[in-house]
Amino acid sequence: MPIWSSPFPCRPPEDWGAPVPFPGPEGSVLIFDSPDRVLQHWNQEHGCDGAELERFHQGCRQLFELREQGNHSVHACWSSSGNAPPVDGVLASLLLLILQASPDCLEAYLQLDPHYLHRLIRAQHQPRQLLMQWLHESRHRRKPDQPQEQQLQSALKELEQRQAEQLRVETLIDQHQDQQRRSRRLLAGRLGSLSSD
Repeated sequence: MPIWSSPFPCRPPEDWGAPVPFPGPEGSVLIFDSPDRVLQHWNQEHGCDGAELERFHQGCRQLFELREQGNHSVHACWSSSGNAPPVDGVLASLLLLILQASPDCLEAYLQLDPHYLHRLIRAQHQPRQLLMQWLHESRHRRKPDQPQEQQLQSALKELEQRQAEQLRVETLIDQHQDQQRRSRRLLAGRLGSLSSD
């Protein structure tokens, strides 16, 4: 069973056992996963704050340097099956846009996995398909948050009730002020008729 480690969350072949702390002892295996899958994992684990691509780039540079030193072998986590996992269409489009704006951001990774760019391009869909995929995924992401949505609905209902209550109070105040004006006019008229007698 090989000794392995990775700077990223990875799933090695099932019979490999638990990882050791990265980079592991000399002669051990270093494995990596694709940017889209690592980003998805980090996002599910703790949410992304925007620094993840730089962290990923740094990890890939370490892998590349360790491979060049010759003391470790570096493999993709899917290399035993021979088939790279499919790339999510929405993430593929976003990563291609990022690569257009900043071509060096995945440079170290592309040295480890030179076919990744082709997989990104193949994963591209029509814009309408991407939109439908994103909407479908958004709908599924909202389902676990139903209690939060119920709280929001409850808060909106309470707000509507308070607004209706406030409107009733304002109406009562207006009626009261109108009553006072009429009472003052009536009183002024009576006082005027008394003083003329």
